[in-house]
Amino acid sequence: MKTVILCLTIFTFLMSAPVIAAEHGHDQAGGSDHNESGHQGGGHEEGGHEEGGVIKLTPAQIKQAGIMTETLQLRPAMQAITAPGTVAFNAYALADITTLVDAMVYARHVRLGDHVKKGQKLVTLNSTSLAQAQANYLKARAEHNRSRQELTRLKKLAKQKIISQARLQQADSTYQAMHANLAAAKATLYSYGLSQGDISTLLKQDVYGLLTLRAPHAGTVVADDFRLGQHLPAGSRLMQVVDESHVWVEAKIPESLLSDIRIGQIASVTPKGSKGNYPGTVINIHHQLDAITRTAGVRLEIQNSDDLLHPGMFVSAEIATGSGEKTLLLPEQAIQRQGSELIVFVEEEPGHFERREVTVGKVNMGLLPILTGVKAGETVVVKGAFVLASELAKAGFEVHNH
Repeated sequence: MKTVILCLTIFTFLMSAPVIAAEHGHDQAGGSDHNESGHQGGGHEEGGHEEGGVIKLTPAQIKQAGIMTETLQLRPAMQAITAPGTVAFNAYALADITTLVDAMVYARHVRLGDHVKKGQKLVTLNSTSLAQAQANYLKARAEHNRSRQELTRLKKLAKQKIISQARLQQADSTYQAMHANLAAAKATLYSYGLSQGDISTLLKQDVYGLLTLRAPHAGTVVADDFRLGQHLPAGSRLMQVVDESHVWVEAKIPESLLSDIRIGQIASVTPKGSKGNYPGTVINIHHQLDAITRTAGVRLEIQNSDDLLHPGMFVSAEIATGSGEKTLLLPEQAIQRQGSELIVFVEEEPGHFERREVTVGKVNMGLLPILTGVKAGETVVVKGAFVLASELAKAGFEVHNH
């Protein structure tokens, strides 16, 4: 009985796992076809290989592994300037959360490092100055309503010649004064940080003097320097919220190369000790050189969607300055190393990924020129190649040097 159960378990595992088949370069299925591809695709030959591997995945497995493909095309290789750089917050997406009125910290709603949404509560303050301003507003509002009602009543009486025009004019003057008082009281509340919604609900409140500060945009709390019960004068900063989806990189460009830099040029950065590449653009060129290093700061806006770039980090920056000869280009993450070989995965048909050995040129802007092994028009895995390489390794695929 135990033997039957063991057999069923092994059978179930084999049916659910990716299918990996070894292919030989000289069998009928493909080796000779690849070697006879000649110079199609602009002079880039497919590299012949004596032993390869095919991984077969279902659509569900492809989605789960995050595999993405791209059809290879000849593209101009970028010429680039390389320079050191330092990561900084995007100051245009950095917001100070400040109290505009003398207040005491009443309640905290978020903590340092929290991710917040636009409009989310951050901190609530209690202010006697605000409470007095709210009371003044409510009083001005009541007086305004009363004077408006009186003016409306007297206008009807004036039409019937029951009261004089002088009495009507006096009522109108009183209404205008009350209207001005109400506008001034509302402006004071706005200046303390209340919104129109906050002001509209004042009559429904039982407690006055409370002010809740909210996130002006989505982001991360990166500064948080206050305590419950602490008294803060107007103008004090309590928090900072920054959108880290894009960061700035200040690159130092030698004076001799500045003439090649333009706003809007494509750029990328690589953190020190990392192979990750982050794309961006040139957004500013400083107009003053460092007197000692004779370099100028060039500001890059860099995509930081995975939140791995942080202020103060040192990076290597590349700025595209022109286009060179057309070639086949793939991102670094598309190329995997097995033993002494560099490989990519070609999707020969939906769900069938063939291991292919390639030779490459020098990396530039996070892209590698592919010299041999694939040709234009083939569909190559550009994201998730590491997963496929791991599947080959788990299957015991051996690499032979040629």
